[in-house]
Amino acid sequence: MSYRLRLIITISLLIAISFGIGGTVLITSSVQASLDAEIDMYLGSFEMVLSTLHLLNSMGAKADYGSMEAALSQMDSQKQGRWQAISLTSDSRIIYQSNPSAMEAYTMPPSGVGQCCYMQVHDQMGSALIVSSTVSAGTENLTLQARYNLTKVYESQQVQQKRYMTVYCIVVLCGIGIAVILSFALTRRLHRLTTAVRRISGGDLSTRSRINANDEFGQLSRDFDAMTDKLQENIAKLESDIGRQESFLGAFAHEMKTPMTSIIGFADLLRQGNLDENTRMMAAEYIYSEGHRLENLSFKLLELLLLKKDALVMKRVALPGFVSEIEHALAPSLKKKGIRLICRAEQRRAVLEPDLVKSLLYNLIDNAGKAMDGEGIIALIGTGIPGGCQFQVVDNGRGIPENELSKITEAFYRVDKSRSRKQGGAGLGLALCKQIVELHNGTIHFDSQLGKGTRVTVALYGKEERRR
Repeated sequence: MSYRLRLIITISLLIAISFGIGGTVLITSSVQASLDAEIDMYLGSFEMVLSTLHLLNSMGAKADYGSMEAALSQMDSQKQGRWQAISLTSDSRIIYQSNPSAMEAYTMPPSGVGQCCYMQVHDQMGSALIVSSTVSAGTENLTLQARYNLTKVYESQQVQQKRYMTVYCIVVLCGIGIAVILSFALTRRLHRLTTAVRRISGGDLSTRSRINANDEFGQLSRDFDAMTDKLQENIAKLESDIGRQESFLGAFAHEMKTPMTSIIGFADLLRQGNLDENTRMMAAEYIYSEGHRLENLSFKLLELLLLKKDALVMKRVALPGFVSEIEHALAPSLKKKGIRLICRAEQRRAVLEPDLVKSLLYNLIDNAGKAMDGEGIIALIGTGIPGGCQFQVVDNGRGIPENELSKITEAFYRVDKSRSRKQGGAGLGLALCKQIVELHNGTIHFDSQLGKGTRVTVALYGKEERRR
């Protein structure tokens, strides 16, 4: 059973039960009040007759049955007592009786002189009130009994009940209609949410519920849409990661294929023997250089994997001393190539992982050196920025084409593949740099002009690890 149907049934039952109980209580109390009023009126009328008979008895020394009979006959003819039937009897005879068919022998509890007892009866003549009392007449006690009609009260009750049932049916039908309207209004938003869930589970991640309301349904809709946005973002990220992994594996397989083919070919040539010295040395040199390149490739891959697993321990370092260490390490090898390395830094301290940042700057400076066709200048500049530090590596080499700038941080991507291969590059240096920058919550930006050089700007925002 759907929630909407359960809601309709619940509201309808609440209306039917509450109106039914309220109407029944109202009719019952109304009828009972009318019945009590009728009984009080009839008892008052009976007591008036009783008082009249006592008054007649008090005027003589003995009971005057004739006067009693005349008085009762006169009141009966003038309808003063409002009774259906009345009788006055002694132990030996009937003094007066009207409408004998209405007066059946009802057993009444004994009552004292001047006291009344009564009961309600329902017979073939309808509903009635039977009232009885004892009248003292000299030495004899007489019994006065009257029957009063209560049929109109019960007929009024039946009329009210019929009217009530008509109104009750109308109210229940209207209540069911209201319940249907309310249930549709209350579940309309829930239906939109379930529809959105079904479409999303079917693969349509662009679906949103978008319920604009300031209630629980609105809040649920906003949370649901936010969850769907995050889910779509994560799936897109996963698809992108899968694509990058497939591209990475393809590039890695290609990188491995070319040197391995050459190594196997030259190794086979050496195995065959009968080679002159120059050919043998050339084969050995090629095997060595390609093996060395594969070794560098494995080291780069290992660094990339470790960057994603190892926790960083940040340290506060002085920028001038840090930059000076890099200059002492790289300047001699660059000088042999005719490249001058200029390093300077502000007197600032920054929080970073020293070994990783050195690897970052080594790769950037190495790439700048490979961009030189001959002599040139590379500058490394370290400055402090709010919340971190900034490094700039500037060279006057060949530059990078504008359409290549967005791809150069991808693994195995090289702007000039033939030149990079000759220089021993695997296309992993800048991918490694990007990982290091991300681990420092930083950014890396490339500005380059063909024939003029390249400027790489790296902003790092490291945070010191709290000690326990």
